[in-house]
Amino acid sequence: MVSTTKRTYQRLFRILLLCLVFTGAGCSDTTNNYSTPFDPNALACSDGIDNDEDGFVDLVDPGCVGNPFGASETADAACSDGIDNDGDGFIDYGSDFGCNSPNSASEVDVPAECSDGVDNDGDGQTDFPADPGCGSPGDSFEFPDLQCSDGIDNDGDGLTDYGEDSGCLRPTDDDETDDPPECADGIDNDGDGDVDFPDDRGCGNSNDAQEFPDLQCQDGIDNDGDGLTDYGQDPGCISAADNDEIDNPPECSDGIDNDGDGDVDYPDDRGCLNFSDSLEFPDLECQDGIDNDGDGLIDYGQDFGCTSPSDGDETNTTPECRDGIDNDGDGLTDTADFGCTNPDDAREFPNPGCSDGIDNDGDTLTDFPDDPQCTSPSDGREDV
Repeated sequence: MVSTTKRTYQRLFRILLLCLVFTGAGCSDTTNNYSTPFDPNALACSDGIDNDEDGFVDLVDPGCVGNPFGASETADAACSDGIDNDGDGFIDYGSDFGCNSPNSASEVDVPAECSDGVDNDGDGQTDFPADPGCGSPGDSFEFPDLQCSDGIDNDGDGLTDYGEDSGCLRPTDDDETDDPPECADGIDNDGDGDVDFPDDRGCGNSNDAQEFPDLQCQDGIDNDGDGLTDYGQDPGCISAADNDEIDNPPECSDGIDNDGDGDVDYPDDRGCLNFSDSLEFPDLECQDGIDNDGDGLIDYGQDFGCTSPSDGDETNTTPECRDGIDNDGDGLTDTADFGCTNPDDAREFPNPGCSDGIDNDGDTLTDFPDDPQCTSPSDGREDV
C-alpha cells in the first residue's frame, strides 16, 4: 500500500501539471492568490493512482466516466465492479455476456428477439426458425421478414413467396421480382442481330438463361466445310445442342482395324453389332471364339451362358434345377432331384431330410421308406 503522505505528494504533482493546461480550482491567479482553497483529495480521477484498486487508473477507470476532475474512482459500473451482479456465475465485461462494455450499468443478459420467446414483430411467428425474419437464434430483431417469406405479393404478379413466386430462389431471398431469362427479355444480349427464342439460335427455349453462344449445329454456318449446315442436315450434328459439326465416323465403319484383332468394321469384326457402333473393341465373350468360362463350350449357340451374340458374359447362370446336370451327384437331375422344389431353384442341394442319406434323427433308420417317420422322399424331417 502507498503511504498517505506519498499519495498526497502524488496528487499535488498531478494538480500542478493540470494547472498548466486548465484554469480551475486550486490554481493561483495573476496575483498569486488561490481562487479556491486547495483540496488534495479533489482529483482522484487524475492522480495517477488506482484509488479503488480495481485495476483501472484515472480516466480509464469506469468510475471516472472520462472526467479528470472526478473526486472518486469508486463509482464503478456493474460491468467493472468485480461483482456477479446478476448471479449467473459470470463477472464483469469480458466474462458476462450481459456486459457490452466495462461501462455497462447492468450485467443482466437481454436475449435476442429471435430467441426470447416473444412474437416481437406481431406476425404470428415467434423466434428462429419459425419467424422468417430470423436468420439465426442470435438475430437481434424478428423484423423485417424477407420478401420471399413474408406472405405478401411484393412484386404484384399474383404469386407470393418462395415455392410460388418464380422470382424467389430461396426463402431467404429478399426480392420477389422476376428477372426474365435472356431468351425472353426482349434484348439482343449476344449482339448477333437476333432477339430471344425462337429467333436467336443460341436459345433452345424461352427459358434459356443466355442467348450466347450460338452452337455450331444451330448457327447457320457450315463450320466443317462439308457443304452441310447444322442439325438436321449435317450428320456430324447429333442434336441442335451439339457444338461440333465435324463428322467422326464410328469405329465400326471407319475402315480401320481399331482393336487390332485382324477384323475391320461391321460385320467382319465381332465387336461390332452394326455400322454405327462407336467401338470395335472389346469383342464380346459370346462371339470371341474363346471358352471364357472354361466349361468346354464356346460362344452363343453352344455355351448355355450366352443368351445372344451381344452377351458379354459366357458364364452359365442357368439354375441347377433345370441345367440338365446332376449337380449334387445323388443320381437325380433337375426337378427329379428332391433338392429342387421348382425349375428356378438355384441349387439341387441340399436334399430334404428324408432323402439325404443321413440318419437325421438318430433312430438308426435312414430316409424314406426305411424311416417310418418319413412320409415321402420330399419330407423335410425324419423326426416328425
